[in-house]
Amino acid sequence: MKILVTGFTGKVGFWVANNLKYRNIPTVCAVRNVEQAMAKYGSGYEFVRLDFSDISTFDEALERVDRIFLMYPPGQHLHFDVFLEKAREKGIKHITYLSLKDVQFMPFIHHYKMEKWIKKSKIPYTFVRAGYFMQNLSDFLCKEIKERHRIFVSAGNGKTSFVDTRDLAEVSALSLTEIAKHRNQIYVITGNEALDFYEVAALMTEVLGVKIEYTNPSIKEFKQYMTQSGVDAQFVNVVAGIHMPTKLGLAKGIKHDYMKVTGKNPTTIRQYIEDFKQDWL
Repeated sequence: MKILVTGFTGKVGFWVANNLKYRNIPTVCAVRNVEQAMAKYGSGYEFVRLDFSDISTFDEALERVDRIFLMYPPGQHLHFDVFLEKAREKGIKHITYLSLKDVQFMPFIHHYKMEKWIKKSKIPYTFVRAGYFMQNLSDFLCKEIKERHRIFVSAGNGKTSFVDTRDLAEVSALSLTEIAKHRNQIYVITGNEALDFYEVAALMTEVLGVKIEYTNPSIKEFKQYMTQSGVDAQFVNVVAGIHMPTKLGLAKGIKHDYMKVTGKNPTTIRQYIEDFKQDWL
């Protein structure tokens, strides 16, 4: 058994690789630039070059592996159909794909198409459909929280079932190491509580000892401020889109698949804030 982990430099792939490493499972981490990855992460991981826009990288990345943790990366002109065909030819036994909660109702997004392609490839799969990442608070929302003590995003009063990417990684790792048990299964992974950003701000205030406010800007205010701050307009649109389901009241659904797979309760957002409090201080 050897597992190819894509998305290593992102929010989930890194934790998948670490979970597998903890279990002593042979793993190779796919990155666009091996030298940069080695300089940043050292020799504790094995790396291979993989660029979904460059078909010439596919063969080497798929050598001597039989399972894949697959994520859809940012970028254009991605050849996922070719990659999946190569994976089938190489005899890949299982793909765990990080998808999106409620994707079955959203045929206009790439995850919907990816799930269809994976099914069409006939490679056994597990789809891990994720709720809203807690780690977004440490990513694109972090600067405003740290510098201006505010959660600045247009999400309205809607609630969302925040999920810790470490929990997503745990389910993904289990599905890759126990493939018969998780063959062709779909898991929707959320936290066990739905909160709005006012409640998140109150929790952060309590844990950090610093007053954090949720300012709930309009979409227009959010986009205008972020672009004037020098953030790429395309990225600003993506962030606004990510929060639209919450704003519309569509992100509050809670599922219990994490408990079914692991036998444990999912990480609470309070625990997440406590674990990563230094990100905002």
